[in-house]
Amino acid sequence: MYLGLPIGGNSRKLSFWQPVVDRIKAHLSLWSNKFLSFGGRLVLLKSVLSSLPVYFLSFIKAPAGIISSIESMFKRFFWVGGEEHRKIAWINWDTICSNMEDGGLGVRRMGVFNFSLLGKWCWRLLMEKEGLWYHVLKAHYGEEGAVKGRG
Repeated sequence: MYLGLPIGGNSRKLSFWQPVVDRIKAHLSLWSNKFLSFGGRLVLLKSVLSSLPVYFLSFIKAPAGIISSIESMFKRFFWVGGEEHRKIAWINWDTICSNMEDGGLGVRRMGVFNFSLLGKWCWRLLMEKEGLWYHVLKAHYGEEGAVKGRG
């Protein structure tokens, strides 16, 4: 482990992502969910639960199975309030994840969020020529490899 990220593990394996899943489950088990309103669950989902995997997602591309698993926990928490019962989801999850201007509730889609966090590094590499990452990659790959697709 280095700065909270596993070193040398295979990020395509589900076991690599187990600490993230366990952390989300731990938070879910602490809340007495059945006594929360939809508004309370929405606030907890948007502010706490969707923020837990950000550090992992900002450095590593998550497999589709992990994204699906995380979003499944989010859906179950929002609609049911716990893992005991199954209830009907009255609105499509894609609608819930839409912007508020489009009639949704603004919940993050983890796959899209992961892609945008990783894209931030590409943007910084292209725009910040004096940054440390640029110099490290330039020393390792050369000028063409460091800024592939540009120039």
